[in-house]
Formats: sequence, structure tokens, C-alpha cells
Amino acid sequence: MGAVFSFLEGGYLIVDELENHFNREIVSILIRFFMDKKINKKGATLIFSTHYSELLDEFERNDSIYITKNKDGITAEKLSGILKRNDIKKSEIYDSDFLEGTVPAYESYIALKKALISLR
Repeated sequence: MGAVFSFLEGGYLIVDELENHFNREIVSILIRFFMDKKINKKGATLIFSTHYSELLDEFERNDSIYITKNKDGITAEKLSGILKRNDIKKSEIYDSDFLEGTVPAYESYIALKKALISLR
């Protein structure tokens, strides 16, 4: 209902972990609705967090995507400041750790695995 209200009135719709209640395709459709000027006549803005890196590919431009990291404190950086090209799949860049800090460190994975194996 929040999206409909946003389309009617404009403003912002803020959703934490957008994928929690919907599958990826429904989330993708909602994002496309916000980008469609025929639907979003008042210029409403959708602000959301997600763990679905594939959703990054829904966006043509990099300047509307912020990457958050927890490295010496939490930071948010525009993807356009990190990635200059638009012709690369953003999800692959994110999943490859090109952006640094977007995938678990291998060492942390091994340490956790060893700790779990050693549980009694």
C-alpha cells in the first residue's frame, strides 16, 4: 500500500530488506514501477536495502546505487564513484568482491568452518 500512496502523493518510500516479503521478480517489478514515469508521475523515490545483488542489474545508472560497508565504521559510497562503466553487470561486480568487502573473506569462512567442526 505504501508504494501506491507514493505514486499518488510523491515523496519517499523507505524499505529495509525489500526482499524479506517478496520473491525477486516481484521486487524487480516494484523497482521498475518506480522508474516508469507513466506509473510514477509524481517522482516518488524508493530507498531500500537488499541482499539480492541481482537487483543491482535493474538500474541503468550507477549514481543511484550506494554500496554500504562496515570497514572501520559503516560507510556508504556511490557506485558511480567506484565503478566508472555502465556496461558491466553490477551483480557480478558485487559478487566478485571487486568492490572490496562485499563478500565474506575466505579466511573468515575457514575459521568459522573449523570452529563449527570442533564443536562438541
